[in-house]
Amino acid sequence: MVDLWMPGAARHAVGNTGAMSGGPARAVWHITSNAKDWTFTNELGYFTAGGAGVAPHLLYDPFAGNIAQFFPADSRSLCLQNAGNVKTNRTGRYCIQIEIVFTQNETVDGSRYATVRDTPCRGLDGIVAWLRSLGIPDTWPGGAPASFARDTVGLDDWLKLGGHYGHNQVPGNSHVDPGPMPDLFRFTPSPPQPSITRQVSLSHVMYAAQHDPAAAQASSYMADVLLVKRALHAEGLLDSQYVDGSFDAKTVAAYAAWQRKLGYTGSDADGLPGQASLTRLGDKHGWLVTA
Repeated sequence: MVDLWMPGAARHAVGNTGAMSGGPARAVWHITSNAKDWTFTNELGYFTAGGAGVAPHLLYDPFAGNIAQFFPADSRSLCLQNAGNVKTNRTGRYCIQIEIVFTQNETVDGSRYATVRDTPCRGLDGIVAWLRSLGIPDTWPGGAPASFARDTVGLDDWLKLGGHYGHNQVPGNSHVDPGPMPDLFRFTPSPPQPSITRQVSLSHVMYAAQHDPAAAQASSYMADVLLVKRALHAEGLLDSQYVDGSFDAKTVAAYAAWQRKLGYTGSDADGLPGQASLTRLGDKHGWLVTA
């Protein structure tokens, strides 16, 4: 299950969420470009108050690494103008808008910075990692922004191609930001975590599923059932309040949903674990299935 709120970002939900239109996931990069060189704190105050109607998903300070989030990833934010009948803020499964607190040629602590590319980019690796976790590919469909100028992509490309875009590239918009960007894709994904070596016995889980839930929970089989239920919860199929050692009706319904997710239908999706479906679940969540 993906994190709809970026880990490590300060959460400042502004409400007014809206559904996405679906399609390839993408991110759009902006700069605040404020002639007064407002600080991160001032921009945060703006987007949580009078500027909530144009708020992005993320507000990012490339100097200190501060990050705030205003909308969950599965909601549209409000930084883009529409392209005719196309609601550009809603394009894609995710359309993550990032406002970088930066103004062209600004001076910070006595040093002049012409572009975002020249800043320290502190914390940018965390943003890129989160965007990757949302399925946003490491690509600029319109090419990486090279200047402060319009470089609009075709509307068909915008609708069909996931990846990263500059505000200057989005159809229907007139802005020229963000200007030259750093190489986002130099950040490598975190190494995979070591595999969990726990084992789950199919026979134990089946016993728990076919006997009185209270009796099964009191048995030595509840640890196996608990791993299964944690995996179902991680898949978004079971609420956390039902994650325990009992293979009850909620678990049967959740497991049936898992079977349907794998393509099973009819009596093959009855909510009772089989070797193949349980193995698929274990492979995703780091445990082995035994007989």
